[in-house]
Amino acid sequence: MGLLDDLGIEVVEQGRHKVVLQLDLTEEHLQMENNKTGVINAMLSETAASIGANLNVEDGSSAAVLGVSLHNLNTLKLGKLVVEAISVRVGENVQTWQATTHYDQSAISNSLSTITLKKIQI
Repeated sequence: MGLLDDLGIEVVEQGRHKVVLQLDLTEEHLQMENNKTGVINAMLSETAASIGANLNVEDGSSAAVLGVSLHNLNTLKLGKLVVEAISVRVGENVQTWQATTHYDQSAISNSLSTITLKKIQI
């Protein structure tokens, strides 16, 4: 998986209703965030939801992102950032996932997002 490897994202857990990813934030990641606020949280949230959503569609189909509503709650800093994505609704054609990012061993959320995905034929 190109994006995951390129950015150093680790898949901790993946299932049809929950996906957990983690990323050790480096100075390079923080520079990306300084150029475009929210890009790291959005990328992690969308990726986690997409992994889970694609486990819910049959062969020959894929889940494409329809929309993302992201709320950045805190600025990023060096450390291990974890995203937990949970399915809210898995319909025949549309899925809704909710993702929360936080630092490892912390209960304080860094961002909250809702991701809507649609089944498409590939």
